[in-house]
Amino acid sequence: MVIENPLAGKAERISRLVLCADDYGMSPGVCDAIDVLAGKGRISATSAMTLFPEWRQRAQGLAAIAAAHGVDVGVHLTLTDHESLSAPRRLGAGGVLPPLSALLRDAQLRRLPAAEVAAEIKAQFDAFEDAFGAPPAFVDGHQHVHVFPVVRRLLVEEIARRYGRSCWVRSTVEPFAPILRRGVAAFKAAVLSVLGMGFARMADAAGFRRNDSFRGAYDLSLREPYGKLFAGFLDDAGGQPRTPLIFCHPGHVDALLSARSTLAEARAAEYAYFTSAEFDDDCARAGYRIAAFGAANEKTGGGK
Repeated sequence: MVIENPLAGKAERISRLVLCADDYGMSPGVCDAIDVLAGKGRISATSAMTLFPEWRQRAQGLAAIAAAHGVDVGVHLTLTDHESLSAPRRLGAGGVLPPLSALLRDAQLRRLPAAEVAAEIKAQFDAFEDAFGAPPAFVDGHQHVHVFPVVRRLLVEEIARRYGRSCWVRSTVEPFAPILRRGVAAFKAAVLSVLGMGFARMADAAGFRRNDSFRGAYDLSLREPYGKLFAGFLDDAGGQPRTPLIFCHPGHVDALLSARSTLAEARAAEYAYFTSAEFDDDCARAGYRIAAFGAANEKTGGGK
């Protein structure tokens, strides 16, 4: 199948959109799917789970695709479920990072071992740079752990120390009015927005650049077609953010993905949508062009 660049040859009407595929490195099937989407202009960013060996194996190939097609590549900070790079003793028993519920609980209670969290953040950043050969264009978090208390402070400090203000960060803050209007996983999106407010304040104080609209959360059940949900994420009635971001999880199902993730079917459905004409039509109808972080922040033909 020939996959065309969305909106190719069509006039820009409203804005540019950062579409970020999370979890690069989780499995060969995820990497393959994201490589195709990046190479065809269907996404504009991808964030890497650098604690997996697949990241080291695939990073240079991704770097070439990203350079050729203007795709941003970032760190997908991972602090749950998988084997760590820094072998912590308290954060994760036996070097395996804790489940999301335990990490969130200890973060809210300020019981996370700060030194071990800081060491894991550093190790994952080192792993990115060593394999990719360049700093990340942005930073976000697997299961949004980057906005949790304790983690967010340590992460902001490490980003500032390494990259100054040159690195973008992902904000999970979205105003409640558009969340309610879209009606897609509204409770989940609202919780992420509240959790993200502290991180957004820290990022702003540090002078980092960030998205000003965050979308993409859904229940992953596929009770509704993913395309219908995505069309809702594109809705900007009542407001025009300067740098909107939608996160997604496309991938091909393979044995390793099935072992590491419960989202295999949803990943396949997302990939199918992003390679479809329906995706083109939805972006055109909403007036969006897929663009990297810096380009998405520039004024376009719609006058943002």
